[in-house]
Amino acid sequence: MAVTKIDEFMSKIGRQRGMSLTTGFDVIFELPDPLATLNPYYKDDNKDLVRMLCDEAQLPNVQTATGQLTGRFLGESAVQYPHSRLYTDVGLGFLCDAQMIPLKFFNYWYDWMFGDGRTMAANSGISGAESAFPKLDNRVNRLKYQDNYAAKIKIVKTEPDGTASNNRAPVTYILENAYPYAIDAVPLSYGVSQITRINVNFHYSRHTIVYGEGETGPGLTGTLLNSDFADNIPPTV
Repeated sequence: MAVTKIDEFMSKIGRQRGMSLTTGFDVIFELPDPLATLNPYYKDDNKDLVRMLCDEAQLPNVQTATGQLTGRFLGESAVQYPHSRLYTDVGLGFLCDAQMIPLKFFNYWYDWMFGDGRTMAANSGISGAESAFPKLDNRVNRLKYQDNYAAKIKIVKTEPDGTASNNRAPVTYILENAYPYAIDAVPLSYGVSQITRINVNFHYSRHTIVYGEGETGPGLTGTLLNSDFADNIPPTV
């Protein structure tokens, strides 16, 4: 058995440009056209703001549904065999600015699914909040077709290089037909001031894993995906 020396091991890690850090990631939302056009918190600077304020994400897990096969051989117990793939939900965490743009963005998305519109206050001050009133008691919730509210979400694991802190993307997960099914309660309290955070949980039908390999950069060729190229990754079966 060959023994790897420490310096050889460190040289191998160096050729991979170091170890991966959990602080490097990017989240990209691609909303369907009707929702992207009408959502005021997905336009101009707000779009980048929601993307940059995502401070907690996860790369989706992989699970397999199995069945049992018995009686193959005499004396053999039940054998598990895979028959389908399972995709569990994904949670994302966001910091909030003073205008609560991430919270407004996801609440608008959630209301859009059920055909509900925004309720605007008379002004942005406390007087506007005090004079606000709820929607009609007899309002209805009419769910839209999935094509109108399901989006693609790309979770890109990024790493630094000599150009930028997120210019390498060794792996990208594309969540297909994703939508927010739960927006967690946002705790508020007196005491030590903390940045307000929201957590959003998403269902999706399946995901595609895109592998970034090789080298990228000026004068280099390869298939490594940088964060800009990941914006245009087509989904695959």
